[in-house]
Amino acid sequence: MKYIFDAESDRGSIRERNEDYYGIYVPESDDIVESLGVLAIVSDGMGGHLSGAEASKKSVEVMGRVYYDGTGAAVVERGHGEELHESRSSLSAPAVNRLRWAFLEANREVFEIVGEGRNHTAGTTCTAIVMLPDLIHIAHAGDSRAYLLSKGVFKQLTDDHSVVGELVRKGMLSKEEAVRHPHRNVITKAVGLRGDLDVDITESVPVAPGDRILLCSDGLYSMLGEEEIAEITANGMPDKVCKRLVKRAKEEGGSDNITVIVAEKIS
Repeated sequence: MKYIFDAESDRGSIRERNEDYYGIYVPESDDIVESLGVLAIVSDGMGGHLSGAEASKKSVEVMGRVYYDGTGAAVVERGHGEELHESRSSLSAPAVNRLRWAFLEANREVFEIVGEGRNHTAGTTCTAIVMLPDLIHIAHAGDSRAYLLSKGVFKQLTDDHSVVGELVRKGMLSKEEAVRHPHRNVITKAVGLRGDLDVDITESVPVAPGDRILLCSDGLYSMLGEEEIAEITANGMPDKVCKRLVKRAKEEGGSDNITVIVAEKIS
C-alpha cells in the first residue's frame, strides 16, 4: 500500500439521521493496486429530495462495483459499517476511464432505481478519488469536496456545483460570505437528478510522500474555516485527524451530517 487512510461519518448535532455515505475500496492484489489504485468516495444525500440516504448509499455501492468490475479483486467497502465484496473483470480499461464510467453508472442507477426515472426526485453529491502510486484522479458532482495538502499548501481540488459556488468563482462572493448565504444549499449538479450527467473529471494530480488528501461533505466546511481544516489535517495520524475534524464541526454547531476521509501518501 502506498497510502494510509481513515474515515469518520456522523449525523451531526441537529439532523435526525445520517444521509451521508462513504466508501473506501482496497484491492487485495498488489498488481491491481498498482494499475487501478484505491477508490475513495464521499456522497451526501440531498435534503429536500426523497430517499437522500438511499441515493448516497447507492452511488457509493455502484461506483465501487463498476470501477473494479471484472478484476477478480476483493475490496473493502466501508460505509456506516464494513462489508467484503468480490468483483470480476479485465484490467484493460485505464483507471480514469473506469472512474468516469463508474460515476455515470452511479448516476443512472440513482436516477432509475432510487428516483424511479423522474427528474429531481432523488439526488446526492458525490466526490470520488482513485489513489494510484504517484497520482490521483478525481470525479465529482455537487458540493462535497476534495482537498490536497502538499508542502504546507492546502488546496481545494473540486469546484462546488452550487449557486453560491458559481458566485464565488465569478468573484461576486467570498468563501466566507458563501457559507452564510441563504442559497448556500442550492445544488446545480448532482448524481441522480437527471438521466444524464456531465461529470467533472480531474486527471493525474501528482502526489508525493507526505501529501494528504481530504474528502468531505459540506457538513465539515460549513462549520469550520479552511485555515482550521488545513491545520487539523496536517497534524496526527489519519484516524485522529478524522475524529478531530468531526468533533470540531460538531462543537461549532454540527448543523449537518459530517463525513471525512483522510489519506496520506507514505511511499
